[in-house]
Amino acid sequence: MSEQHPHSPEKVGSHEHIASAERVPMPEKTAEAYTEQQQELLETAQNAVKHEALSSKDIPIEDRKEDVPKQLFVNQELKSLSYQRIMTRTQKHLSAPARSFSKVIHQPVIDTLSKVSENTIARPSGLLAGGVCALLGSSIMLYMSKHYGFRYNLFVFIALFFAGFALGLLIELLFAATRRVRAR
Repeated sequence: MSEQHPHSPEKVGSHEHIASAERVPMPEKTAEAYTEQQQELLETAQNAVKHEALSSKDIPIEDRKEDVPKQLFVNQELKSLSYQRIMTRTQKHLSAPARSFSKVIHQPVIDTLSKVSENTIARPSGLLAGGVCALLGSSIMLYMSKHYGFRYNLFVFIALFFAGFALGLLIELLFAATRRVRAR
């Protein structure tokens, strides 16, 4: 192979070209001139920055602006607006009778009553215990009325349901109390 000039087309872009360029020593005057010029530019830039920069003591407190977002969290107004949009969008897809029923049951007064009653009245444990007590108690009472010949009173079913409901709530409270004690 014949030797080629380092800048020939075969060598440009190859790793050999870069390696050969690094091995070529730079003349001393060029390197010194380059560093002096770079030092002068650096000093000029530093002086310009010092001249233009202001100290934090020079800026009045009123003029200091901090980049704090105006709304840090979701507030009640934003939640209610989102809820109204979702309700409107959902009601558009319902049939006319279902839409009118949805508008009635989602009135604020009815919605509030529903939320209060879901936490107090409609306890699953109370409803389950009430239903089981009413079923078993009514079955026993019906059997006894047929066997002994007395008239069955429908009020017994309601009374047994409420007694079972109270029993279910009491059992739920006892379980909750024992869980709290064990958690400590």
